[in-house]
Amino acid sequence: MESLTSVMSLPGLATIAALIVVALLATHLGKPKLDLPVVGVSGSPITKKEIIEGARKYPDTPFILPMEPPIVVLPIKIQDEVRNLPESVVSFTKEHKRNFFAHYTGIGEHRPEMIQAVRIDLTRHIASTLPDLQDEVRFGFDKEFGPCNDWTPFPIYFKVLRIVALMSGRIFVGRPLSREEEWIMASISYTIDCVKARNAIRDYPVWKRRWVTSSLPEIKKLTSYRTRGAEMLRPIMAAQLAKESTKQKLVNAETGDEEGNFIEWLLKYTPEELRDDPENLALNQMVLSFAAIHTSSMATTHAILDLVTRPEYIKPLREEIAAVRAADGDLIGDDGYVRLKKDSINKLRKLDSFMKESQRFNPPIYTSGTRICTADLALSTGHVLPKGTRICFPSYDVHTNPKTQTYSPEYNPPDYTDPELFDGMRFYKLRNMPGKEQRHQFATAGPESLAFGYGNHTCPGRFFASNEIKIIFVELLMNWDIRLMGDVEQKGGAEKRPPNMEVDLVITPNPKAMVEMKRRSRV
Repeated sequence: MESLTSVMSLPGLATIAALIVVALLATHLGKPKLDLPVVGVSGSPITKKEIIEGARKYPDTPFILPMEPPIVVLPIKIQDEVRNLPESVVSFTKEHKRNFFAHYTGIGEHRPEMIQAVRIDLTRHIASTLPDLQDEVRFGFDKEFGPCNDWTPFPIYFKVLRIVALMSGRIFVGRPLSREEEWIMASISYTIDCVKARNAIRDYPVWKRRWVTSSLPEIKKLTSYRTRGAEMLRPIMAAQLAKESTKQKLVNAETGDEEGNFIEWLLKYTPEELRDDPENLALNQMVLSFAAIHTSSMATTHAILDLVTRPEYIKPLREEIAAVRAADGDLIGDDGYVRLKKDSINKLRKLDSFMKESQRFNPPIYTSGTRICTADLALSTGHVLPKGTRICFPSYDVHTNPKTQTYSPEYNPPDYTDPELFDGMRFYKLRNMPGKEQRHQFATAGPESLAFGYGNHTCPGRFFASNEIKIIFVELLMNWDIRLMGDVEQKGGAEKRPPNMEVDLVITPNPKAMVEMKRRSRV
């Protein structure tokens, strides 16, 4: 038998051994040493309780949440000095690439063509998307809930996921592809399977991941989504690239839709060497599903659960829709269905307020501005955070603290409600105050409204998401009755709301939450 010395002298094995040693050293020696207060117990779940406790106990000092890996929560007062720092100092992209193993999953990779297409073109054309979204929400409700002439139970989160997938797909790829079951399931499942892949990779030690990852079934499944997605998108991509002018619109003979508008926008910003690569286009679409479908579905489901457990809001929200329709008039389609005019959606201030209040208590995550320091970071607090430190801000405390200006008694009208209590009309009342008419909207992003981020990486699709969710609620309130499962008398009760799921400060609606629905007289 060869001695250990002779084996290790082989070049290949020596290189592998060196890599293992370096990886282990990086794991154990590369973690920043921080002399900061710690809030929470290592190994125990970190929740909103720890966020609030730390932010209020240490308002002027960074503190550590003992997660894996740990994260430093910065005082909210210094967010303006951090939020627009370049990637060379604090990096949003590198943190998300690390978290999702972007090299393998595609989630977290910087995809500027997608961001540009959403921020510039989709936002610019939001008004023109509204008729298609209203058409698709009607189709989605009919498809997912069926005749429903009597009270019928449904798992609301999964139903909303499919409706949002249909609506988003109508805009992102167009019919008929957007309604094909294979595309719907791929756009929903890619994100779910990305999380599964991330968790599978985490099960292996750092030094072993580069050798085993490509053979994992979870990674192979993601690859199959992209390969099949490319096959489905290839004809639309080819047609867009073959156009003589961007002014030329492709109309699908079967559906009458202008097909592939969003794909045209994506291709416009895609690097030339990737422009005719359908797999790159498919990856963009799958990553977009993570941002557009799942976050909107979660916000919508949260708001529905808040509505059925607080049914006293149903009547005023319906009355607002009726008042806006009466003032603006309706659009009646060839199918006889009523649709709101484009300008009418923005006039639903009570609905916008209810959505924002629901999001305040049920944000996608309890923190904001998550970054990783890519260089030593000197703060005005007098602290220096070493390169490699994860940082964030305590957004949940900002949104529930009476010392925050937006939620202070001085800033609000006399019928002000304490921010620790749910008030669906909170932001409606604020916007009725002189000078505040255009503030405090669901899509607002700012220093005291952090659900969509703040700074360089504010969510570019928040205006589209706002309209999408409102259109879902208009359909729900106009044409359906809804109640919490078993709540025959529709008394509701906030204490009956199915509890959210929380993992690493990320919040999702309870997937087991059941509601009962019944059609009203259709308008």
